[in-house]
Amino acid sequence: MEIKRLGATARRLSLWLGLCTAVGAGSVQAEPGCGSPVSGPIQWAGAVERLVRCNPEIRLATAALDAARADRVIAGQIPNPQASFGAASINPQRGVRGPNQDYQIDWLARIDQLIERGGKRGLRISRAESGLLASRWQAADTRRLALLALSHAWSELWAARQRESLLESVLVDFRRIEEVSRIRLEAGDIAQADYSRVVIDLQRIENDQAQARADRIRVQQLLSFVLAIPSPPTDLAIEGPWPALQGDFPSPDVLAIRPEIAAAQAQVEQAKSARELARQLGTRDVSVGVQADRYPAPAGDGNTYGLSISIPLYAWHRHEGELARAEAEFAAALLQRERLEQQANTQQTTLLEERSIALNRWRRLRDHAVPLGERLSSSIRLAYEQRAISLLDMLDSLRVYRLLQIDTLEARLQYEKSDALARALLRISPQADDPVFRFVGIPETQP
Repeated sequence: MEIKRLGATARRLSLWLGLCTAVGAGSVQAEPGCGSPVSGPIQWAGAVERLVRCNPEIRLATAALDAARADRVIAGQIPNPQASFGAASINPQRGVRGPNQDYQIDWLARIDQLIERGGKRGLRISRAESGLLASRWQAADTRRLALLALSHAWSELWAARQRESLLESVLVDFRRIEEVSRIRLEAGDIAQADYSRVVIDLQRIENDQAQARADRIRVQQLLSFVLAIPSPPTDLAIEGPWPALQGDFPSPDVLAIRPEIAAAQAQVEQAKSARELARQLGTRDVSVGVQADRYPAPAGDGNTYGLSISIPLYAWHRHEGELARAEAEFAAALLQRERLEQQANTQQTTLLEERSIALNRWRRLRDHAVPLGERLSSSIRLAYEQRAISLLDMLDSLRVYRLLQIDTLEARLQYEKSDALARALLRISPQADDPVFRFVGIPETQP
């Protein structure tokens, strides 16, 4: 049941991300070069480069990463001092100057500075840095899912083209068979009913070819959505199958990094810092102020100076709500990390087993069934043309061979999808040129 559920998830992933890309395209400003039409066949390296540069989901994740960097800058800022100035005792009849041409108004200039206590600034910085790391890993996870969707759409389009080409060759063979059968019908060698069966099979293959052409157009649209191509060409061409197709899979690494788990761990650290910051809200901050006053004679004392200090009074609450919320968010972050780790442990065996089953099925069909079916179909066609077998036997054998070819193609497509899913979800240690992990380990220069 778990294997079927993962397979269904993989089949829906590329369509889901493609639709999200189509919806999100209107909310993200166009990247330079992304609006230009695509000409010529697309290679895998170029598709990956355009995906990272143009896909709106990835660009939204990058924008969130920029916002997290800004949050880190904000967290490290010391509160700005507050300056104030005021004037009083202004007599509109006497004016601002008296008989001795001296100013007759009172004024006050003041500067206040909030002094944070309890290490709040350091805790804010720690929380923001954990949030920045979580945003990096979330952006990496977005790239991982986008690359998975790209590989699925790429394999789907390649398989659709192969299926269309296969049906074209089958159609050529059946047209030849229809021509031979018509000649034998006119010669009286076969009955009208047998000839009608040939025509029905020919029409069925023509319908299958039309459906294959429609499937290819649909997958072209899907690949265009994933790559954010604004005006997809009617015949979007790719060069070769997905290049990661191979028989060997790296052994699972105990030090392997999965972006969603790394992001969850960073969110745990962020929630931990937020909880400690909430606890320190009970530590009173102090506001210190200095001021200069002018109270002119004869009623006042001239220029004077003052110093003040203020602290909050916890008369109605002591930030109990903030602390309770921080505790709840920390517990939720722990549960989320634990859930993802359990899911990863379950997926590892399931994904590798599903990939192995798909690989063995494709190899059996490719190496044994297809060569045998090809030799048998050639012999059957030759025997029918020489009138050694009946039309019914010939049609049945060709139908079986055609289904065998399609099954082989579907088996390869299923293997490519399971291989891509396993490689995406069971990430091995990051490499510098990996588009998923490319920016995660870059240190930030912070004030």
